[in-house]
Amino acid sequence: MTSHKKQFLLVERERASTLILLSVISFAVTIVAVRLFLELTGYPQVGGGVLHIAHLLWGGLAMFMGLLIVLIWDNPGVLYATALLSGVGIGLFIDEVGKFITKNNDYFFPAAAPIVYGVFLAVLLLYLFVRRRGKLDPQRAMVLALDGLKEMTYGVVDEEEGRRILENLALARQSDDPGIAMLATTLYDEFASLQGSFATYRPGLFKRMGHTLKSWGLRLGRKWHRRLILLGLIVNAISALAFFLLIVFAVFDHRMTVNFLVSVVRAADAADAGGVLGQAIRIALNVAIGFVALAAIIQFVRKHDRSGLTWGLVQIVLSLTLLQLVTFYLNQFTAIIPTMIQFLMLGILLTYQAWYLDGGAGETRA
Repeated sequence: MTSHKKQFLLVERERASTLILLSVISFAVTIVAVRLFLELTGYPQVGGGVLHIAHLLWGGLAMFMGLLIVLIWDNPGVLYATALLSGVGIGLFIDEVGKFITKNNDYFFPAAAPIVYGVFLAVLLLYLFVRRRGKLDPQRAMVLALDGLKEMTYGVVDEEEGRRILENLALARQSDDPGIAMLATTLYDEFASLQGSFATYRPGLFKRMGHTLKSWGLRLGRKWHRRLILLGLIVNAISALAFFLLIVFAVFDHRMTVNFLVSVVRAADAADAGGVLGQAIRIALNVAIGFVALAAIIQFVRKHDRSGLTWGLVQIVLSLTLLQLVTFYLNQFTAIIPTMIQFLMLGILLTYQAWYLDGGAGETRA
């Protein structure tokens, strides 16, 4: 085989998106579990006297363990353990960020909650980026094929994985490097003869859950799916446009203006953090997002599903980013529940797009 200079290749793992998703889920569950546990138990401390063993240390230990096992052992199952430990570890670590951005080690510092939420959004964005796998070239296909062949020694290659290995070897045969092309051709011929000897394909946990949800959703039907979307959009629009109408009436009624300002100040005082400016920003964002939701409703009512879906996705993205960041600052971790509802709404919109709109053309009038 002809020798060549070493190439620096970054090859995305076959299971990269699943591993990142597992890490994201374990991160979110850890944050919610820790905050809920501390709230219910009165924020106990591990240690006595001058000692205080913060859960940040346990997070660092979990991340270190995840790093060690992937450095020591080479096994497909190890990657899942690392993904789980990394999610738990970063959750325990970032939960105490308030202590390390303040001089007085303030665990309840108002900016801590939006920072935690921001980190979660960043990791979720990474998952979405990884999930959209780009087109492979022959060299990267060869790396993935060899990685798949290595898994045969663990007895974990099934029909689906065998098909992917063959596809990668077929692409690798087109390499400009004669050595890679020759090796890929040899392996392809040998591996093709093994077809029929692999284990029956059995979807993983996430895929099984996805199939179950899809089965339930399709049973619900497109008409009820649209009604569910409209209901969510109407709730978002009503709550937001109510603020707008209140502001309009307040402009023409001085007494209402005073009452409105008093209600804003009281809301600011009742919030765990922030002030009048923070409440004003949240109201402004609510109103703006409400109008976007209203535009989505109009498009769905007119049976312009694609346009409605676009406006609906814009509304949800604005809510999950700008509005919820402000809400986390003002109300801290009580914002988790409305955030989860918005993520549920995002899932409903995306599944509607995947099940009923993808592959179509133009406006849908069903």
